[in-house]
Amino acid sequence: MRTALAIAAAFGALALSGCAATPDLSGLESHLAEIDGVNGAMAYTTHSGAPWNTQVVVLLFLDDSSGESVVASAQSAAPVLVDDPAASGHEVTMYFIDGERGDYATRSEAFADSIPVTSALAEELGVTQPGSEALRLSADQISRIADGS
Repeated sequence: MRTALAIAAAFGALALSGCAATPDLSGLESHLAEIDGVNGAMAYTTHSGAPWNTQVVVLLFLDDSSGESVVASAQSAAPVLVDDPAASGHEVTMYFIDGERGDYATRSEAFADSIPVTSALAEELGVTQPGSEALRLSADQISRIADGS
């Protein structure tokens, strides 16, 4: 019985330690900032519901706040997300920020200038979602966008 409890405790500790490890997303941010029309990026992970439920949140700072720019930025970001070891295979929430990356000290400040993602913009990317402040994508959706389908 004690052995079983010790094993269960060890597995529990390992599961919870997954939440503590925060991947380095600076490379992802750098690659996203190289996209035409994007002047900077922020990225971080969340663990909604459990340590093994990893989502990546990306803020793209756009030079142009038009719908066409939002769609083009998402299409260009998809292959970067697929190729990134920390983002690949995870759900991604993308926010499009109308402004310069250097104008925001924190992501909380940047969210105030988030460009709404309408259902029509999402449909242009082949995604069905109601209008939102962000584009929420599964790993499969990101791969389809990256493949151009």
